[in-house]
Amino acid sequence: MRPARFARTIGTLAFIFAALSADVSSRADAQAVSPSLSGEELLQVLGSGVVGDPETPYQFKDFGRIARWESGEWRYRITSGPRSGQTEVESLALISATARGETWKRTIGQESTLFIREMSGSGLVLPTQVTHAYEALVYFEPPLSYLIVGLEPGETRKFDGRMDVYSNKNPALKWYTGRIRATTVYTGVYRITTPAGVYHAALIKTDYQIDIFAVVSVKDTLYTFYAPGVGKVAEAEHRRIAAMALFNSDTRVGKLLTSYASSAPLPSNRVESP
Repeated sequence: MRPARFARTIGTLAFIFAALSADVSSRADAQAVSPSLSGEELLQVLGSGVVGDPETPYQFKDFGRIARWESGEWRYRITSGPRSGQTEVESLALISATARGETWKRTIGQESTLFIREMSGSGLVLPTQVTHAYEALVYFEPPLSYLIVGLEPGETRKFDGRMDVYSNKNPALKWYTGRIRATTVYTGVYRITTPAGVYHAALIKTDYQIDIFAVVSVKDTLYTFYAPGVGKVAEAEHRRIAAMALFNSDTRVGKLLTSYASSAPLPSNRVESP
């Protein structure tokens, strides 16, 4: 692999994991599941006192309510990693249907734009992503599930698919193809304290693995907390990239919701602090 192409591959992969889920289900016991020890260590990137006690779980059923799926803007404070202390803005907008059937666009800071499609009865899928820093256009086949409807506490879903990466400036130019695998579990419901308020939030954990050219391997663990009527209120990520003896990175990043703006009023579902 040429050095320039290798660097672009590594850089693009560093931005792939904004928000992905799984696709093929296998059910575990329907009960509240606490994070593993490694998970608890990762959740420390959110800060002391953020993740509280487990609470009674609910079915992950209505994505419109759980993810607050409407045009709006979410602001997050980054709690760890190289951009600790900075604010990242995520926005959601309804768009005209694309050739791949996408009708929503989610923009994540300056890094990525996700094009999302609604699937009747199964939630939201992600066919296409653009990573702006490297001008990369990523197609997932089959489309990755962005948000899964009907998850029960303890239920696990698995995905095994392909990702094709093209130049965003010249979509006819294909850079590389990789394999992506994911395992997602609805871990339970927890009391989450953020600058925007205190919430009863469902925790979705997803482990990803991407392999490119049998040379580059990426492992990513993502913990995402969703509060009904608000959407994502906190996120913790551990990303590891290894490229034989040429490149290795190990990054932990946390995000906490600081504010949310929408044309519709924010529902009163916060938990009052004692």
